[in-house]
Amino acid sequence: MKFKFLNRVFITCTFFLIFLVNSANAGLITIGALSSDNDGFTKVITDTLNEREWLRWDILADDTYAQTLAKTLVVGGTYFGWEIATANDANLFLNALYNGGDHSCENNDTTLLNCKDNGTQSSEYYTALLGDSYETNGSDAAWFYDDGAIDNNVDPKAGYLLLGQGSLNAKYNEVATIPETDTYSNIGGVYSTNRDTIGWLMYRPTSVTEPSTLFIFALGIMGLISRRFNQKP
Repeated sequence: MKFKFLNRVFITCTFFLIFLVNSANAGLITIGALSSDNDGFTKVITDTLNEREWLRWDILADDTYAQTLAKTLVVGGTYFGWEIATANDANLFLNALYNGGDHSCENNDTTLLNCKDNGTQSSEYYTALLGDSYETNGSDAAWFYDDGAIDNNVDPKAGYLLLGQGSLNAKYNEVATIPETDTYSNIGGVYSTNRDTIGWLMYRPTSVTEPSTLFIFALGIMGLISRRFNQKP
């Protein structure tokens, strides 16, 4: 009788884990080592190469630079703990996008770098992965800090990644001052439509629960149940 009960518990846990894994993979968009779920709710891009999470590019795209800082640097901010990427961080993002392969965009000194073609994914697939930020000419964009400005202890300028179908990928290391980036926010006044807004490239260390962790947890519960029924009255 006890064996039948434990068998039912095991089967139930197995089906539950299968459901969780399938639900997690539903609508999953993957390019290289980057993945996100295009379900309208997911806010992060998972990076298995660098063990990071990147905020989807459209999440803060409507905000000005000051609003972005308020949400990410101020304790209690909506996205407190996320950091704005530098040019070197942007290189890590490209490393993940190309799954560790050569993308020819590591140089942080040249203003414009055209990256190699990394596959046959459509621009729509890129938007599904990254979120709709800017989306002009089939590409999505995200700002990052120019490293040189930070190293020289002066006001940092901004560069941006422009990613789309195959050979449309590019990295602009220094294209705007920080105030100029606000012209691409929803309040900036120059580009005020959702189509033209650009968010900052934001990251944090990975902090997600893997399916394997859920499986170990389920096994622990089963062990406790087994111990309970094996105890003598």
